Amino acid sequence: MRARKTNMAIANTKTYLLFQPALLFSKKSVIAIKQLIKTPDGITTGEQPLTRAHIKALFKSFSDETIKALMAFNTVDLEKISIALYQQTSYIVNKEEQKAAVQTAYVRHIQSITGALRRQPVQDWYHPVISGDKRVQNIKCSFYHYPVEVSFYADKKNTHYTIDAFIEIGKERFPLSDFHRHHFLLERGHCYYQVSPKSYEALEWICAQDAAQWIVEQTDQFEAVLLKLAQWDVKIEKGDLAEAEMIVTEPQSQVMVSELSNTFLKLEPQFVYDGFTIEGPFEPVTKVDTPKKTVLVQRNKEKEEELVHFLQSLHEKFSSQHNGFFYLSFSEAQKKGWFLKTYHLLLDKNIDLLGIDLLKHFRYSPHKAVTTIHQQSWEGDFACIEISVKFGKEEVSLTTLQKSLLNNQKAIMLKDGSLGVLGDEWLQQYGLLFRHGKVRKNELVVARWLTLSEGTDNENDGGLINTGITAEWFSRWKRWEKQEEELYTLPAGLQVEALRPYQRTGYEWLRLLSEIGASGCLADDMGLGKTLQTISFLLYKIEVNPQGKQLVITPASLLYNWLKELEKFGPDVKAAVLHGSKRDKAVLNDDENRIIITSYGTMRQDLSLLENIAWETIVLDESHHIKNAATQTTRAVWQLTAKTRIALSGTPIMNSTSDLHSQVHFLMPGLLGTAEFFKKEYAIPIEQQANEEKAAALQKLIRPFILRRTKEQVAQDLPEKTESILWCEMDSEQRAAYETIKENIRTNIFTEIESNGLNKGKMSVLAGLTKLRQLCNSAELVTGEDLFTYDSVKTKVLINELKCIIPQHRALVFSQFTSMLDLLERDLNTAGISTLRIDGQTQAQKRQELVNEFQSDNSKAEVFLISLKAGNTGLTLTKADYVFLFDPWWNAAVESQAIDRTHRIGQQQHVFAYRMICRDSIEEKIIKLAGGKRKLAEDLITTEESLMKSLSIEDIQYLFE
Repeated sequence: MRARKTNMAIANTKTYLLFQPALLFSKKSVIAIKQLIKTPDGITTGEQPLTRAHIKALFKSFSDETIKALMAFNTVDLEKISIALYQQTSYIVNKEEQKAAVQTAYVRHIQSITGALRRQPVQDWYHPVISGDKRVQNIKCSFYHYPVEVSFYADKKNTHYTIDAFIEIGKERFPLSDFHRHHFLLERGHCYYQVSPKSYEALEWICAQDAAQWIVEQTDQFEAVLLKLAQWDVKIEKGDLAEAEMIVTEPQSQVMVSELSNTFLKLEPQFVYDGFTIEGPFEPVTKVDTPKKTVLVQRNKEKEEELVHFLQSLHEKFSSQHNGFFYLSFSEAQKKGWFLKTYHLLLDKNIDLLGIDLLKHFRYSPHKAVTTIHQQSWEGDFACIEISVKFGKEEVSLTTLQKSLLNNQKAIMLKDGSLGVLGDEWLQQYGLLFRHGKVRKNELVVARWLTLSEGTDNENDGGLINTGITAEWFSRWKRWEKQEEELYTLPAGLQVEALRPYQRTGYEWLRLLSEIGASGCLADDMGLGKTLQTISFLLYKIEVNPQGKQLVITPASLLYNWLKELEKFGPDVKAAVLHGSKRDKAVLNDDENRIIITSYGTMRQDLSLLENIAWETIVLDESHHIKNAATQTTRAVWQLTAKTRIALSGTPIMNSTSDLHSQVHFLMPGLLGTAEFFKKEYAIPIEQQANEEKAAALQKLIRPFILRRTKEQVAQDLPEKTESILWCEMDSEQRAAYETIKENIRTNIFTEIESNGLNKGKMSVLAGLTKLRQLCNSAELVTGEDLFTYDSVKTKVLINELKCIIPQHRALVFSQFTSMLDLLERDLNTAGISTLRIDGQTQAQKRQELVNEFQSDNSKAEVFLISLKAGNTGLTLTKADYVFLFDPWWNAAVESQAIDRTHRIGQQQHVFAYRMICRDSIEEKIIKLAGGKRKLAEDLITTEESLMKSLSIEDIQYLFE
């Protein structure tokens, strides 16, 4: 009878487990055993203690593992865990620090036991839910068996940056806002998901931040937030923000004229910020997407409102129009010549006007443009052309005409309200002159050489300017282009058996240009003999005018290389070097000195002397030194005068199309217009818009004045060159030192960036990169650290490689660290390998002596140690056929220049070049990162400063992970 009553009680009782996530970090029970008991008086609730005995009695199907997982939440056991954690951290003196350490460990423990719990096959889970009437109900729930991850999406909306969190469940992604969060547990649809520990930490941190601070003016702070999140290795999608570039500049106002609904004339204000056209309602920052990157344009409210208010004042109806544009019916626009007056008013205020030639509801003039050149005079190399352009009897303003062309408009508004169309034939004949020339009243002032690119062979062709270039000269030019015959004999003083065919072509090209007073840039690949071609030309100039003086301006490191080459190829001509603190300026007045060789720095210091000499020829070697028009060096060079100017550079365009402008301005001032004109007309369309028509036009314009040949085109006789990576494996001690230093650097960098922002923190990044690169080279380079080894796996590998090739071969070894050269010099000499060395401290004259010694057949030097910056240009070291780049860097072009010290004319053997890379190191990551950023590696990164600007948060995380 008694057993029967017990069975009836069980049958009338429902037992379940109540999961209470809100109590996870409290001292209360997270898991409770709840019961619903049916009695004659109704249903009552009950609760049993969470003990092993009760679980076994009430949930007979539970396995021992499930019981263990449940019992881990027993409050008594959790209290024991907390006491044990305090005992384990008793060594921490600071109580706050100890409390934080215990809290971190306790959280990890709770996460661990929760993870074990959710994997159990428990069916009777319930959780408390607050209903609409504020009552708490226990509803059935479940656990998702697998951990989930948090991902973040960063973007910019209006003036604020935003970070949205998402939950990745399998292949699906849900917004965090879809879930109720209880610490590291997320509930959705009565199902609990547990985020991984790293995701939980990232989520906790980001939720504690003040998102209101992420305004656009605080980009650094926003990037620091993303960098902080990256420490937890969570997924961060940044949309277009990854490559965003901020533009802050004053806009150029313009008005787009068009037709609205075939009924109205529409005037729409637009603003051009550094080539990017912005329209529509004002906002502090506008995002512009381009094929290559995303640009953030910071807009100028005052300037934009100035144009809008001006347009509103043009007609009484405009003041009530607030659509972002203004419109009038065609009849109103033409009434009393309103549009004609507006047209000229806009042009007078330097407001660009676009769309005129696309209007269909305006009358087109029946007259063609008739151009008359009345007379022409000369001001140096500039032709002053008195010119007029008429449509019928109406002569149009040259200024109006030029502004229309600069805005790519092919129609001019005439006084009778009709549109005068500039036809294709007129544009082909006069367009270039008007776009590049300068209007001065009724004159057009244009560079003499502007029409040379048009290929005319008459002195006065169809009304074009009279260049003074004879038909005979053009005949020779055409013969030179065919390269079927030799046009000129070589100067008698040139001591060379013969010039290579392409070298003779270069010499003849320089002579052709000089005959008409023009200048040019010889841009052949390194190693093709630009110096020899130029010396041949200088000797010709001296032969023609023995009293004339020639000036060669070169980097200081190449001064004595030039002197040596002149002594070799023109021994009868006296040349002098003007350089150094004790330089003898009297060499300028010595009539026997036909050629003066000086450095860019000395030229700048002695400008007052050099600018007063009428030079026959000025040669700029490595002319990309004047690519920046804002530098003192460039401005100084522009002040020098010469009949012929020659620029030598294997890389005349290093960073952008704009590099070309300042160099061409030195050669032929005015050819490419002002820097502002060149930027708008060519640089922006070519670089930002990939405008092939503009690129072709610029190519055509400069083609006669820039001669470039590659090795592949003209020097097929050069021996083969093989480039490869020489992998090096650190031994255990060097590896341990590397990992220790890397971890310290990583912590310091992230702390710095978090405190001071990404841009300021990048100096720490550069310092960290440098230290790790030094450690790859040799632990001995890293000072100020308590390292337990001085190993250098690279040195060991290098010595082994050198012993295999010496004495049959000679080698060049490049390093960016002079301190590494010190170590290599010591270790190679100890190994019985003889060396020579050039670095930044080597005097220019001494450099040439060392080169001569190495190049000598009788030289005992087997290896030439060279610092990368001091020796990557201007040296000819063809006695070496092996090159070792001991510590590679980002700029592939600089490395190639170093390799080409030996792979150049005169080399008879196959050249082998090796980049020495430590596996699983910062060096390998740099190689991979540079490979993924082709533009970064090949063109844009020419300095460490520009490298730092280009590194993103992801790049930094990758490099130091």
